[in-house]
Amino acid sequence: MKKAFKTSLMVMIPVILVAPACKKNKDKGTDVTVLKTEILKDISVNVCTDSYVDMLDKANALQSTVTALTTTTNDANLTAARTAWKNMRVTWEQSEAWLFGPVEADLIDPRIDTWPVDFTQLDQILNSSAVLTEAYVDNLDDALKGFHPIEYLLWGVNGNKTATSFTAREKEYLTSLTQNLVKLTTSVKNTWSNGYNVQLSTAGNGSTEFATQQDAFIQLVDAMSDICGEVADSKLKEPFDSADPSKEESPFAKNSIVDFTNNIKGVMAMYQGKFIVDGKGIEDLVRLKNLSLDTEIKSKYTAAISALGAISVPFGQAITAEPTKIQNAMDKIAEFEEVLDGKLKPFLQQQVQ
Repeated sequence: MKKAFKTSLMVMIPVILVAPACKKNKDKGTDVTVLKTEILKDISVNVCTDSYVDMLDKANALQSTVTALTTTTNDANLTAARTAWKNMRVTWEQSEAWLFGPVEADLIDPRIDTWPVDFTQLDQILNSSAVLTEAYVDNLDDALKGFHPIEYLLWGVNGNKTATSFTAREKEYLTSLTQNLVKLTTSVKNTWSNGYNVQLSTAGNGSTEFATQQDAFIQLVDAMSDICGEVADSKLKEPFDSADPSKEESPFAKNSIVDFTNNIKGVMAMYQGKFIVDGKGIEDLVRLKNLSLDTEIKSKYTAAISALGAISVPFGQAITAEPTKIQNAMDKIAEFEEVLDGKLKPFLQQQVQ
């Protein structure tokens, strides 16, 4: 600022000098530099960390219901365990929109969510003389632990298992499977809570994981895009193209469409910075700079959710009964992925350094 300014303008000087390095939106007075930091902080805490806290709570609830079921094996306790499993799936499937950091580095994802269940090996385990401790389960192949063997034991191959059909061996396996699920969920929750959330929130300002804020934002949008691609190109497409229901994600509980829907809902949770507590999200930066892009992202999201909701029978049946609806769901999710990859990512590359 030149000294030639008139004295009457000097009242402006303190305001200008408060944060000379920060950029402000001229129309709304928003400090964009601060906003970017707030977005990363809120996503790291309110979305990622909170989701793993919630998932651990639900894992413990599942373990409690399984303990009740194996102690008093009746249909009421079986129903409670099934409900707890589904509740935990909601959180896990949404969190697949941020599959980076500890959940990726520590291979948590494949260890708790590999499908389809390997029936042959599972039956071999049940028929063996091995003591099915949690440690034993932890060393099994990925397809023999986690959500889906638990699902199989709770529902049975046709989804109509009764409490009276449980064997002692199945109870032993089920108990250790849930203990292992709690252990792995505890691990990812603790790693996020005890430091990785700071890595994300301090991107470009001391983080050893993210040298720049742009690195962090691109990681977020890549994770959002990746889960859309997985749902459209793998979870939906592979069973559909092969007309093989055995390849679907949650066939025994008939929960696959709910799983897919929660995957896509997780993308919007990341975008808006809201899992349980509402905070700043990528949405806030987009709305500030490109309102039409925000509108397009939300429109594509709504179309994807609506397309999944239009499938009126379990996915395994819809493969042959409602192929047009499945194709439409794949198309709408692909369109959502395209706007994330083709428009949101370039926007963030331009706006965040």
